Amino acid sequence: MKSSKSLDTNLGARMRRRIFLCAATLALFSAATVALGRHQDGAAPPASSGHGGAKTKGPTITPIPFGEMNGDDVYNASGVVPLADSRFLFCDNNCNDSLFELDLTEDGQKKGPLIRRPLQGLAPNAIDDMEAMTLAEEKGRRFIFVASSLCVKKTKDGQSLRIPPSGLLRVTVNSDDGLSAENMPGFRDWFIKHAPIVAASANRIPDEGGLNIEGLAWDHERHALLFGVRTPLSANNPLVIPVKLKDLDGPWTTSNLKMLPPIQLSIEATEAARGIRSIEYVASLHAFLVVIGKAISGQKAPFALYEWKGGKHGKTRRLNVSFAPKMKPEGLTSGTVAGRPALLYTDDGGGYQVFWLDQLRF
Repeated sequence: MKSSKSLDTNLGARMRRRIFLCAATLALFSAATVALGRHQDGAAPPASSGHGGAKTKGPTITPIPFGEMNGDDVYNASGVVPLADSRFLFCDNNCNDSLFELDLTEDGQKKGPLIRRPLQGLAPNAIDDMEAMTLAEEKGRRFIFVASSLCVKKTKDGQSLRIPPSGLLRVTVNSDDGLSAENMPGFRDWFIKHAPIVAASANRIPDEGGLNIEGLAWDHERHALLFGVRTPLSANNPLVIPVKLKDLDGPWTTSNLKMLPPIQLSIEATEAARGIRSIEYVASLHAFLVVIGKAISGQKAPFALYEWKGGKHGKTRRLNVSFAPKMKPEGLTSGTVAGRPALLYTDDGGGYQVFWLDQLRF
């Protein structure tokens, strides 16, 4: 039988161990509570610091449906630009004679039905498959530019190829909110001739790596329109093709253009090829935001958002933003909603979403 002194010693040791364990558990609980509180207070997780490296989960952009149809189809909202505070214009690649106005309430909700804005001055069927838009302002003048995909398509019987009406529109917003448009004659031929890097793809359909433009941005430093290429790729990376405008308000002919050297964007390698689906300059970020997505239909590759400072070497940084699985963010622009700076995404599946710039934690 153990002495009472030994029992007291053992009991004291067990008590000290229990006190230590309780204290450690309380410390861990307190630390977890503080971390959770910081997360709930809205502190967004850090972005990836370039290619590779540890990543934590950032915000997911989920579209809000427009809640209306364009005839029998959803609105295939592609490029988008700001029109005024809380007002935006987007193109539908299935509509070749109008743009559509989206008005928003102060909390970023759709305000009233979409407004069809006909493109005055265009001949019937002058352009097809409008995919990308951007806005440029200079010397008190304001222009919207709209690019078609420039791609070829198969004929209905699938036996041959056809070149749909294509081009580059310069659109003026009139005082009555009407839109006047000019289409540049011969733009596709000029583009292919002066951009040898895409010339070999000009007569292939997009799913075979053929020419397919889906992004357009205005670069004030280069005084150029930047064409974001979905296909073809260069060394499995997406291409930006800058086209300088000699005079923003000059004759709308190819003589007013100058081709600049192409830029290959450096992005993370994935199993499926990915190209540019949207590109736009955001002044408050001093950078272009580039939406990257699968290059060829039928492949599986998630959309991703990259930041590019505009350098000729194409260095990018992937941002810690993801998109809902069924969203196709083919339009991106910056503007204001009730005076509050915001990004607006448009969804080719028939929707939109607002992301407040003052909550941006990339």
